[in-house]
Amino acid sequence: MGFEEIIGHEKQKNLLLSFLKHERMPHAFLFSGQGGIGKKKTALEFVKHILCEHGRGCGACKACIRIQRGTHPDLITLSRQGSETSIGIDLIRGNEEKKIRGINQEVYEYPYEGKKRAVIIDEADSLTREAANALLKTLEEPPPFNIFFLITASEEEIPHTIRSRCSRVFFTALRQDQLKRYFTDVLRLDKLQAETLSLISYGSIGAGIFWLENNNLQIRSGLAEMITGKRKNFLNATLLAERITKTSDGVTVYLSFLLSLFRDIFVLNVSQDSSMVINRDIKNILELEKVNLRWIDESTKRIQETIRIMRYNVNKWLIFEDLLHHIMRHA
Repeated sequence: MGFEEIIGHEKQKNLLLSFLKHERMPHAFLFSGQGGIGKKKTALEFVKHILCEHGRGCGACKACIRIQRGTHPDLITLSRQGSETSIGIDLIRGNEEKKIRGINQEVYEYPYEGKKRAVIIDEADSLTREAANALLKTLEEPPPFNIFFLITASEEEIPHTIRSRCSRVFFTALRQDQLKRYFTDVLRLDKLQAETLSLISYGSIGAGIFWLENNNLQIRSGLAEMITGKRKNFLNATLLAERITKTSDGVTVYLSFLLSLFRDIFVLNVSQDSSMVINRDIKNILELEKVNLRWIDESTKRIQETIRIMRYNVNKWLIFEDLLHHIMRHA
């Protein structure tokens, strides 16, 4: 039994398999760690082991194939819908008028095919307070044939009452060599591109894939030029902020990039150690004649504050645009 398609996370995979081996399965797991590192994929692979017709996550039986396709009747997956910023109570408790059948209704029915049902709640930190309270009642006295997987990149946003009823599995960022192996072996990228992505992906496969999509690498270069003062224009800041904040995942990746950008500016221009630069592909943009240390310090603090604010404010466009105007270099 194994998780051959999961890059890294050996301790986490062995822990999960030990639960199966000793038949001491918790009724709820909390998979915690930064976004894009394989938490949900690990949960799905583990569900294969639980529901597999051969009991080993073979990947070839009818149950495993349907789990992979998302069509297994004993697998429920829940996440934010479309442009919604949260998971509302209707998806947990149900709503007869809207003809929505909630998780709390489903879990009291016996599984359709096997002895267990798996419930995966992705981005569990986006549960509204009402939804979290409704879920808590089920987690307090769960029907024995259900296993819950709560997945989050912001564990502190989940109420302690829910966290305390889950077995926590913490996922760490992937190493650069693991990322490079994924980009070369799975995505079939050339060595130079894989090297670049492994450096700028902050330990996350998801972030690496993000940079490959929708001209994001080009936008990243333009953003760096604007921040360093090599290209600045009010309209550029407005358009970039609008483009970047279209998705919450995109905002998170770009904010991480901005933090790494100011780190690199300090390393390259103050410490003068180019070997420590993360954003090596745009090093020429980051080389400046004069660097104001106060600008670096205040900008870094402003980005960190924006990261905190973004968790609670839905008007991400204006917040990100305001950030850009404050951290752009003026001298």
